Amino acid sequence: MTNELVKCSHCGYRYRTNIEQIVEDGETVAVRLGFSDIKNIFRRNVAEKLFIDLTCPNCKKEFEYEVKT
Repeated sequence: MTNELVKCSHCGYRYRTNIEQIVEDGETVAVRLGFSDIKNIFRRNVAEKLFIDLTCPNCKKEFEYEVKT
């Protein structure tokens, strides 16, 4: 349970949140991105790129955040 520093892509506001807990609780949907990632599945030692939708507490706009796996 570590807090990650998240930066809003709209207003630049930085805040800390527990990304792992958000994904586990199901508050947001984690999405694997892209058709081009299909060929990366067949490669070994390739981390999956996961993106989640977060809402900025400052400007209240939604943005995508890449989860580091």
